[in-house]
Order: sequence, then structure tokens, then C-alpha cells
Amino acid sequence: MKFSKLFLSLILTVVMISGCTQNAENSTNKGDKLYTAGTYTGTAEGHNGPVKVKVTFSDSKITNVEVSEQNETAEIAENAIKKIPSQIVDHQSLAVDAVAGASQVSSAILTAVEDAVKQAGGNVEKLKANKIEKNGMDEETTTKIVIVGGGASGTAAALKAIEFNSDVIVVETTPSPMGQGTMAGGLFATNSSQQIKQNKTVDPKWYYEQYVKTGNYMVNMGLLSKVINNSGHIVDWLEQNGGKFTLAHPGTGSYYEHRLTHPNSTLHGYTEGGAKTISALHETITSKGGKILYNTKATNMITDNGKVVGIKAEKEDGGTLTIKADKVILATGGFGGNEKLVKETFGDGYGQSRVATNIGTGIAMAKEAGGDADYSKAIMMHYGVSRGGTQWGTVLNSALLNPYLHVDVDGNRFINEEEFIFEPIKSSNVIKSLPQHTAYEIFDQSMIDVVKQKGFAGITDIYDGDLAEKATKFVEVGHEIDTAKNYKLSHTPTDLTKEIDQLVSEGKIIKAASVDELAEKLNMSNLANTVNRYNELCAAGKDSDHFKSAKYLDNVEGTVYAVKITSSVFLGTLGGITVNDNLQVLNKEGKPVDGLYAVGAETSGVYNDSYVYFEGGTLGYAYGSGYIAGEHAAKALAGEK
Repeated sequence: MKFSKLFLSLILTVVMISGCTQNAENSTNKGDKLYTAGTYTGTAEGHNGPVKVKVTFSDSKITNVEVSEQNETAEIAENAIKKIPSQIVDHQSLAVDAVAGASQVSSAILTAVEDAVKQAGGNVEKLKANKIEKNGMDEETTTKIVIVGGGASGTAAALKAIEFNSDVIVVETTPSPMGQGTMAGGLFATNSSQQIKQNKTVDPKWYYEQYVKTGNYMVNMGLLSKVINNSGHIVDWLEQNGGKFTLAHPGTGSYYEHRLTHPNSTLHGYTEGGAKTISALHETITSKGGKILYNTKATNMITDNGKVVGIKAEKEDGGTLTIKADKVILATGGFGGNEKLVKETFGDGYGQSRVATNIGTGIAMAKEAGGDADYSKAIMMHYGVSRGGTQWGTVLNSALLNPYLHVDVDGNRFINEEEFIFEPIKSSNVIKSLPQHTAYEIFDQSMIDVVKQKGFAGITDIYDGDLAEKATKFVEVGHEIDTAKNYKLSHTPTDLTKEIDQLVSEGKIIKAASVDELAEKLNMSNLANTVNRYNELCAAGKDSDHFKSAKYLDNVEGTVYAVKITSSVFLGTLGGITVNDNLQVLNKEGKPVDGLYAVGAETSGVYNDSYVYFEGGTLGYAYGSGYIAGEHAAKALAGEK
């Protein structure tokens, strides 16, 4: 009995000690918090302004992430806003891949969450080191035609090929329709049903001459003639397959020259925007039996004795997808999103285009298959210029969109400012040709006074007549264009003083009490002489130097301002792959690479070194080239010519 009691006592002691030890360990774990529980707001800079997130933490984990404020383009930001927060919570990780096509907003969300993690006392580096594993299975499938890229040109190719009962698979890097085709305003046409109904058809010869002359006769007019002659039918065909378009007035884009030079309405604007339009077209493709594989990144070409027989792609889960096909159509949209390639090809200072997923995949794959393809064969597409960082569509930006005196970085006048201002493509071309790719716009108090009394229409009434009375409405880059609203805004007297003073304080507009002081601030050797000469021409009422209209000759005097002007809206690149008029990729001997086509922005022969000076030229080519390639590839498979 004594032994039993002693043994029991020992057991109880051990249990008590063990229990105390366990309680101590539990106490330590509870005290070792990963975060200070609560909800914190993190902020980071996005493309169009601050991105704010609300992040909720328990003691041990991130329980919720919500993007509470952002100003990004809806078509670009939508998938990142949905996907990035949920992945952070699901994996308790900041090593989350950027959403394809939305790298800037993805990065901003992650950086804002980092900010919140720091506020909650968390370990940012540990969260970044928590890699998300991808263990997807490899797969193989077969189809007649595989299309690499689901933008405007790839979508048109798929739609047309399906009409000939071809099996079609489209692989698209992004999680939903994206790319330049979703951001453009619309496409051109000669004789669409809308143009015929409104008696606003355009002679195909006019388009032909625009392409030939702007391209200095160094373009593929065999191909472009096909695109032009099919353009009216293609608009109608897209509408039959789910697209919605609005025939726009030539002056819709706020550029006065188009009202003077366009024979009629060229632009068929996206009624609901590019993203919705291409999404609707994708629904038609799938309803007719085609497959669209989002989050699938093409990586390599498959060839057999010189013939293209398919592609390899990386799936979202990390597995490899092998697609065997009789025909491959490349539609990946150039390489403007590849900052390294842009720098190597065009030099410093251009950065990345607004479509980050256009990284040169198609050009690389065409080269891999023996095609005559190279990045150096491409040109850059810019649309318009940045004026001191002012926002497009604001009263100040619109007021500056006038032919005031413009000088280069050393104060020399370089052009008739009407030519420079009233056509955005000319503006960007000129800027790229100047030293430092930079100009300055010079104005004085008279501009501020006119806008204060009459609105910016007091300088140039851009939206009068039909633009005001028969408003054009459509969607471009997620923003509604409404010319009636623009007319009202243009005639609204506005005092710009406060806004200009703010930009002066930020260094975006330079203010000086005299021309000499301005020349000193900007280190311009010739500004004073240039202004003196310009004022002489103003007094004479005739610009014998650059032939600007007399109504825009206005003395520069008193307090003066300078606005820095640089190229803006880097749309991407155009060209790189040599094709024939059927969009077959050619080798260096000028012969088609068996089984391979390319369409849209990665093909050469559209422009020489400049956009054409009418709206809808590039998107019209994208849809048109896709249509032609899809038809030719499908007919070839069916044994037709």
C-alpha cells in the first residue's frame, strides 16, 4: 500500500509538472503573435494614382484583403483586383504572381498590402519568401488551327476559321480579354451598313492613299488593299457575331485637323468598349465549338522537317500543354510590354507600353520556325503628347491643345504649331525627332484670361456643329466619349489660375516674370531671340517663317509659362514579322513557312515609320488581318484556294 501511494504520488507530480510545462508552452505560443490584430489601410502608387487596400489580420494570419480605392482602367485592373487579394489570403503569401496584362496594378496591390503588413507588425520578407508551388500535370491535345493570342486579330481569325468548320483553339496569356484591341476606340471602314444608311461611305481609294503616302510607299499594299476592301463587311460581320459599334463623327477625337481632312466618318467606335466587345466575340467562338484557353502562355513552336505542326504552352498550374495543329496563327501583339527589348531596339526613355503582356512572343516563335522576323523591323506606336502631366479631357489640357509658340529644349521654334497640335500622330512624331524627345509650349496670361471668360472654345471651338447637336457616344479605354458633354465643357468659363499654380509648385509648369527669366530657368540659349522674332511676326499679322494662320499669332509678353511636352500613350510596337497578302509568314527567301501565319500588330507592312492620320487604322487592320488569315488557313485545310 505504501508503495502504491508513493507511486501514485509520483505519477501525480509528473502529471502536474508536465501540465505546467504544457501550459507554459501554450502561453508562449499565444504570446508569439505574428500580427497585431485589426484592420489596416495600406497605400501604393498605381498607374493612374493611389491604390488603397484594407487588410484585416488576426493574431496569426491575414484574414481578408480588399482593394478599397483605385483609379486604374477597369478592363486592366478588374482581374488583378479579384485575384491578387484572394491569393494572398489563401496562401498567406506575398509571393503572388502578377496578373497577366495587369502587372502595374498587381504590383501596386502587393506593395499596398506590404504597407499594411508592416503597420500590423508582420514580417514582409517572410511572406515574400513563402513561394506558391505549381505542380500542374502536362497535357497534350490536337486541333486543326491553334491561335496564339485572343485579342482583336486573334479573335477575328478564330471567328472566321470556325465558319469553315475548322477545329480552333485560342491560347491567351491573360485571364480575360485584354490587349490593345480592348483599349482602342474603334476601327475604320469604307461602306459598313451604318455608313450606307447615313450616307457617309468613304472611297476606298482615300484609305489606300493614306497608307501609301504616310508610309512613303514602303508598305504592303497587296495586303492593305484586301483589308480596306473588306473593311465595311468586317464591321457588319463583327456586329453579327456580338460586337456593337457606333459610327463616329470625324472630329470625335478632339483633333481639329480630322474635321478638315477626313472625307466622312471613318471611325466605328466601340459602343460598350473594347473589353465587352471582344468578350462577346469570344462567347460566339465558344458557342460555335471553338475553345479559348485563358491563363495559358505560349512558349515554343513545334516543327517537323520545316513545317509548323503546333505549339507548347505553360498552363496556369505550371504544367506544359502541347497542342498539335495543322496551322498556327500568331496574334500576340508586338513587344511594347518588354521594356528590355524596347530599350535595345529603340533606345532609352520609352519604358513599357500600356499592354504589359505584349512581350514579343510571336516574333520569337516566328524566328524559331524560320520566319523572316526581328524586333528591329518594328516601329513604335505613340498617340499624342503629354503636356506637363495634365490629364486628358480636362479644361487645362484642352486649352493647351492649341497652337501657341512651341520651342525645343534650347528655345528654337521648330514647326508650324497648327501641324503639330491638331493631329496627335504628327505631334508624337515631331517630339520623337527633337533633342531629348522634348519640346516646351509657351503661353502667357492671355490664355488664362480667354478661358476664364469663354472656356477653351474661345481659342478653338472644337465641338461645335454636329458634334454638339448630334452627339457621338462610344467607349475608349474604359471611358465614355460624349461630344455633347465635351461641347458643354468647352464653353464653360473656367479660372485655371489655381490649377496652374499647383502645377507650378510641382515643377510641371515653369512660371517666370519675363522671357529672359524663363530662358534662364530652362537654360535656353535662343529663347529670347525666338520670342522677339515671333512677336515681330505677330505684329505683322503674317507668319512668314512657318506659315501659321494669322488668327493664332498672339504676342508673348508679361508673365510667361512653359509646359514641358513629351510623347505619351506608348501604345506598343507594330511590325517584326514579314507576311504576304494572305498573312502567311515568309522566310528570308520570301517563301511561306509551311503552316504558319501571323496577324495584327506583330506583322510588318502596315506602316513605314508612322501611324496613318485617320482614326481606326490600326484596329481596322487588326480585325481585317485576322479575318483574312483565318479564312485562308481554313480554306487551305479544306482544300480550297
